[in-house]
Amino acid sequence: MINTLRNAGLFVMLITLSSCAPLPTLDYPDGTYRGVFIDRDQVQVNVEFRLENGIMTRASFRHLYGGAKYRLGVREEPFRSVVQQYQEALDHLVGKHLTTHLADLYTPEDIITTEVDGFSAATMRSSKILSAIQDALNRGPYSL
Repeated sequence: MINTLRNAGLFVMLITLSSCAPLPTLDYPDGTYRGVFIDRDQVQVNVEFRLENGIMTRASFRHLYGGAKYRLGVREEPFRSVVQQYQEALDHLVGKHLTTHLADLYTPEDIITTEVDGFSAATMRSSKILSAIQDALNRGPYSL
């Protein structure tokens, strides 16, 4: 019983201390990164971006596909606006320090202005971009 209480006290102390400590800033090597989010054959988000001193200097979609509904270059609405939301979310990170602003994609309502009637939320689109970027960072630079 005493060991259980002592372990619980240590756990609470560690949680308290960790909540006060600032999160570490991760440094990634300069280079061009490529990453992908794939959900079977229905959704594919493939990004490429350049990091220099932790700042995303350029970003683009290598591939963007949502079943038979949308893809890069689609002109029909509401799908053209869906692609525009993807682009807005990705463009938001260009010129910013990645580790500081990547979390902005968790609140797309603050960064995406394009509205889409009768289609799924921008939150889903930004989370797919976030996953593709995290995949790229996990893989490391594609080229220097």
